[in-house]
Amino acid sequence: CQFKYGVLVIGSGSMTGAINVGDVSLYEQYEKQNIKEGDIIIFKRDGLNIVHRVIDIKIINKEKRYYTKGDANPQMDEGYVREKDIVGLARLRIRYIGYPSLWVRDIFS
Repeated sequence: CQFKYGVLVIGSGSMTGAINVGDVSLYEQYEKQNIKEGDIIIFKRDGLNIVHRVIDIKIINKEKRYYTKGDANPQMDEGYVREKDIVGLARLRIRYIGYPSLWVRDIFS
């Protein structure tokens, strides 16, 4: 994202209810904003952008660690998220508009 805001098409059901497959999430680029429990963040893991909710925050050895979970997932995510891996904070959901992008992805994959 080269701008203050970016968009991300949701391709998995891990946040179903808050953000569904085919929705677009408008996010604010992370620039050290205050993140609190309950916020939905976008972070990098294994080369993918993940959109999950912060369920716990701990400071260990002066490092802030964010523990996350997809709302529709039965368990919290493995490990934790470091600040350097945070891409942005979800600010707005636009329903259904991302489906064409997912259809094109499916055709070419």
